[in-house]
Amino acid sequence: MRVLITGATGLIGSELSKQLLQNQIEVHYLTTAKQEIKNKPNYTGFYWNPEKGYIDESALIGVDAIVHLAGATISKRWTDAYKQEIIESRIFTANLLFNTLKKNPNQVKQIVSASAIGIYPDSLTEVYTEDSTRQDSGFLGHVVEKWEASIEKFRLLNLRVAKIRTGLVLSEKGGALPEIAKPIEMNLGSAFGSGRQFQSWIHLEDIASIYQFVI
Repeated sequence: MRVLITGATGLIGSELSKQLLQNQIEVHYLTTAKQEIKNKPNYTGFYWNPEKGYIDESALIGVDAIVHLAGATISKRWTDAYKQEIIESRIFTANLLFNTLKKNPNQVKQIVSASAIGIYPDSLTEVYTEDSTRQDSGFLGHVVEKWEASIEKFRLLNLRVAKIRTGLVLSEKGGALPEIAKPIEMNLGSAFGSGRQFQSWIHLEDIASIYQFVI
């Protein structure tokens, strides 16, 4: 089996790539940094430039499934310009993949995309599932709505579609945990707010395993 990953050098993508390789699954990955492409056995990089609508189409050769993880981080300051980047980095990349698959012969059967629990409204009491119909009316809800719509259209290509709605991903390798730990390491730790809030979180190895299971 061969899997194409976008965002493969990020926190989740790196762990997923490692797990796939451990299970003898070949990995193709797309990167916007041509000079940083590093190939090794069963792990091959290809250049793409979503802003210019370019992708090395040979990345699709022999690929059975696509894992779409690319997208600008939401942990930066939300200026109007950066809000637009958050949306476009997800939509433009999905559109490029869709159009590339549409015009090129391929054997891709499935796309699995990152998504977020930001689609659900904040609540101190309610536990949401994928069957929940309530949607956040703020920016994050808007982002996820557009993000998932850009993935849903892959069904028009007769692909199986999966969207992994994710909250905090915790790992000592990066992401939220090192930032949360900083004040504690400086003996300045305290409860967030009233301390009664709850937060959906998952360990890095577990979220990568979910992607592998879905594939």
